[in-house]
Amino acid sequence: MLSYQLLKNHAGLLLVGDYTSLRWLHEVVHDVNERSPLIKDDESPFLGLAYDARKAYQSEREILPAPQGYEEMGTRYGVQILWPVLLVQHRMLRVSLGYLDHAKRHQAITYALEAVIEEGLREDFGSQGQSVIELWQRLDPVDPATFDRLDSRTAIFCSWSKAERRRRFAPLLASFDRMYESIYAFRAGRGEHGLLSPEELAQWENKEWPDPRW
Repeated sequence: MLSYQLLKNHAGLLLVGDYTSLRWLHEVVHDVNERSPLIKDDESPFLGLAYDARKAYQSEREILPAPQGYEEMGTRYGVQILWPVLLVQHRMLRVSLGYLDHAKRHQAITYALEAVIEEGLREDFGSQGQSVIELWQRLDPVDPATFDRLDSRTAIFCSWSKAERRRRFAPLLASFDRMYESIYAFRAGRGEHGLLSPEELAQWENKEWPDPRW
């Protein structure tokens, strides 16, 4: 079973699971990475989700012993993942299943991860949680530039303070749209505030990610 703990500063979550669940996640992501027609680069950041799951169940990240009095829960394992990275990875997983023959195991682990993410977003972003979820579910991995955009978006996300992440995470997700420059011009022309300008985003292209303080 998958669960989560929120990280500090609205950075993301600690994805937690038992050995079997994380092993399933690792295997499913690898299978999708090999067969999905949406993935043009088999070393894309999508594969990082499998890497993180493997590092977790191999006890190379967080180890969470069963709480006292609940020994039947067994040992669980966790790995920290930033929100922008996890949301794009999951969308690639979810949408790819529509293009592939797949087993119930694929569905089980994909929907379990989706439930964890949705619950985590609602808890972390409060009243903004629903709008963040809707923007996440509109991320389009069919667009081959989605993972290219992820690098600059995650870099700027890491640079933000806790308050900036809470306030600007929804606009950050909106900026993944392939038509974002036109959308930005239209919305800015109507006097909307809090948007991420294309110029601001361009400043973070090919930049190292700052310490996310998670």
